[in-house]
Amino acid sequence: MMTRRQDAYYRYPTTSTIVASAPMPTGHHVLRIDGYSLTKAKFAAGEECDESCSFVVGGHAWRIRYYPNGAVVSGSGGVVSLMLSLDHQPGGAALPAAVVKARFAFSLLDMDGEPVPSRTYASDGVVSFSANSSSTFGAERFIGHGELEASGHLAGDRLAVRCDVTVVKDIAVVKRDGPPTMSTLCPVEQDMFRCLLDTGDDADVAFRAAGGETIAAHRRVLERRAPELAKLCRRRGDASCFMGLVGRHIIDVDDMDAAAFKALLHFVYTDTLPETMAPREVPAMAPQLIAAARKYGLDWERLRLLCEDKAWGWRVDDTSMDTTAAAAPATGDDLKRSQRRLPWFIRRCF
Repeated sequence: MMTRRQDAYYRYPTTSTIVASAPMPTGHHVLRIDGYSLTKAKFAAGEECDESCSFVVGGHAWRIRYYPNGAVVSGSGGVVSLMLSLDHQPGGAALPAAVVKARFAFSLLDMDGEPVPSRTYASDGVVSFSANSSSTFGAERFIGHGELEASGHLAGDRLAVRCDVTVVKDIAVVKRDGPPTMSTLCPVEQDMFRCLLDTGDDADVAFRAAGGETIAAHRRVLERRAPELAKLCRRRGDASCFMGLVGRHIIDVDDMDAAAFKALLHFVYTDTLPETMAPREVPAMAPQLIAAARKYGLDWERLRLLCEDKAWGWRVDDTSMDTTAAAAPATGDDLKRSQRRLPWFIRRCF
């Protein structure tokens, strides 16, 4: 037998949320070197020719450092080095003690100003920068002199390089000791709630959808899974006769049709969508479901993924709202599958 503490923990689990800021700030800067041969002849290995103008990404100032004969005194001759640093000059956006995490990439540009894929260097994951002048990271062997001069991208003794920077925001973990907005169902609860939903036994509240159809529900399930819906039952509702039982509260939900609200309740009770819900119904129903989930504090992101998965195998024609079956390729992993289906789903439903 569970103790009172164990029972409370089971009913109201402690939850933690990892909060990642999105989207991550991204920007780029193009540095043009006019007179490459002169810079190569004038500066020795380890000597910086010059740095770019300061440019701002993610609220921080950055500079590109150009070393025509390599950034390292020994062992780097015959190459061009490109390094990235936070701006440590007075007036720069970065404070002296600031530490900024970022990803970056350097690309050689062709005559059309487009990056050359074979001459693109990307940082190895996230790098921590500080405003200290020695805190520089980049491509020490970005390109060899011979390769650059034979590449065709050095027109009129001029070259251009591009630096892309993505600032990575800190990730916070938020802990909450009370009952979550929408708690996770254990298998026993899922089976029990599904039975209540299917039979309607002991229902003590009802919702009247647009069109007038009334749908039964259980207040204790709503308290457990959808507190905002439960509050709605307490705030308003008419004590009326419903399905022969006097005193059951009826709540009007005029912004959802009956089919959509039944699907929403199915999600609340079982954490799934109805098996009877056809893929072709998803594009029309999903906007109602997602809007209601956000309104009532449900896990709308999970609901969106369930809608997307349910709609897999169907596509929306660009010129009409007709849905037609689309044969899914037999090959390809889940990522490719998501890349194929996600754009049209979001475009049409959200």
